[in-house]
Amino acid sequence: MKFLQTLFANVLGSLIAFGILLFFGFLFLIALASTADQTPPVQSGSILTIDLVGSFPETVSGDPLTQLIMGEASVGLHSMIAAIDAATTDSRIKGIWIRSNGMLSSWASLEAIRRSLEAFKASGKPILATSKNHFMMESEYYVASVADSIFLEPESIFEFNGFAMTSTFYGDLFEKLGIEAEVVRSGKYKGAVEAYTRSSMSPENREQLQALLDGVKTSFVSSVAASRNLRPEQVDLLMNRDAMFSAREALDNGLVDGLIFEDEVMDKLRLISGSDSSKTLVTVSASNYAARLKPTKSSDKIAVVHITGTMMSGAPADSPLTGGGMAGSETIAKAIQQARDRTGVRAMVVRINSPGGFAPAGDAMLREVKRTATEMPVVISMGDVAASGGYWVATGGNRIFAENNTITGSIGVFSMFLNVSGLVEDKIGITFDNVTTGPYADMFSGMRGYSEAERAILGKATDGTYQTFLEKVAKSRGMSVEAAQEIAQGRVWTGSDALRVGLVDEIGGLDAAIAYAQKAAKLDPGTVEIVRYPAPRSLLDQFMKSPAATVKILASALKSKNQLLASRRLEEVQQMVDSRGQVQALWPWNITIK
Repeated sequence: MKFLQTLFANVLGSLIAFGILLFFGFLFLIALASTADQTPPVQSGSILTIDLVGSFPETVSGDPLTQLIMGEASVGLHSMIAAIDAATTDSRIKGIWIRSNGMLSSWASLEAIRRSLEAFKASGKPILATSKNHFMMESEYYVASVADSIFLEPESIFEFNGFAMTSTFYGDLFEKLGIEAEVVRSGKYKGAVEAYTRSSMSPENREQLQALLDGVKTSFVSSVAASRNLRPEQVDLLMNRDAMFSAREALDNGLVDGLIFEDEVMDKLRLISGSDSSKTLVTVSASNYAARLKPTKSSDKIAVVHITGTMMSGAPADSPLTGGGMAGSETIAKAIQQARDRTGVRAMVVRINSPGGFAPAGDAMLREVKRTATEMPVVISMGDVAASGGYWVATGGNRIFAENNTITGSIGVFSMFLNVSGLVEDKIGITFDNVTTGPYADMFSGMRGYSEAERAILGKATDGTYQTFLEKVAKSRGMSVEAAQEIAQGRVWTGSDALRVGLVDEIGGLDAAIAYAQKAAKLDPGTVEIVRYPAPRSLLDQFMKSPAATVKILASALKSKNQLLASRRLEEVQQMVDSRGQVQALWPWNITIK
């Protein structure tokens, strides 16, 4: 009997091992096949299609497996912008067709895309915009409004009801479970900890979030009014009148130009392309067009280093499913070092799209930025979010660029630890006892709250980090520590407000930051090669580096959107449990403007 059991176990183990090898062998063959150049050539008389669907991450791997299995976007933000910019002077591209289909990108990214579309339109080439899902919301309309003509199908719905920002709070849940959040913070606006201590926004947090929301609305109203030849007051009035419009109402109020079906839109595009009405409309997607662009090769280079996601120690595994992702201090420091040491690199642009995180991790990144700044110009480009630890790193640059709708600032820090003794002892009935070698040895056990002496210790560490943060800001921005304190306190600002209070130098995207770096390095425009770090990894690359982490990421791909959202929220709480009172320079990712 024992022999049969052993035999069965060996056979089962062999079958499982064979299945795993077969699965990854299959993935390898797909990846190998995908390396062949299958991108179709760009034909004369083409229409460039811009599909506003999902989000546009900073960078993408371009790996078909990652796109297929992980749902990675086919084109990243900067590839999208590069495609629009190149199409402006490409005689083969006769126009652009914007097709909205449920876009989720943040407002600073939309601002960058819209700016490139405005430049395309200024070249004299036409832009048409439609909706593929019979529904258009404000974020999509913000981009589509730049078009020469906007068309909806007759029964489409047009959302035009303003903007909202929702925060998640665990305070009541923690109270019911017997969990107490032990918090020490520096900065009255530092709202990240409120998710764990309150059930609603504090007056200070409400004030800053309302200012962010008002800034987005101002940008939206002014842009739409200018593009649609309307007065800002008209646009504002329409946003406050009804939650939604019918397509006919949108037409009557000058928000769109016609109610026609897609085949009729394609007829108009054929006229633009110069093709016969009986022929198939020739289109090229932004992802395929971007893949055909040939990068400039030169001995003079500018390195663009991307810092994307929550700042953590080490080199954490990343995934398209982790939302903002993770920026490991080891990964980013190594990337900056490699970029700095690469032959021919004359300047560096640090592209920050991060809410911050573990303060020492951000400081390790800043160290490498400052070392680089002693050898060459370093320019900071802020994306959707460059707040808290993100701004900490930004202080190492020679000049800071932000979009009008970039979320930045949040110059403040906090320490937090969860005391779960009420849950474990009172709710479950498990008790603990211990012996220690000192009064603070079990300080981070999670089985008791802080004493006054322990709170004073954490307060001293937190205030010390905050003071260091203020000094870095003051030195970087050429102001006194007292002046830095006035605009700090953990408060977040839009990019336009950050420019007003002196936290950024110019409004502009990554292209503007690169242009400034070229000038600072005394390089001729158009003769510089752009090199990017760290390079996005394919799914197979990630598996080779960390099989266990990759399997975990693959498992998350099987979850529904609601399951994935719940999982992310649990991970946020787990990070706070694991922080063990460490000082955090963090603004929460989970606050989004809709």
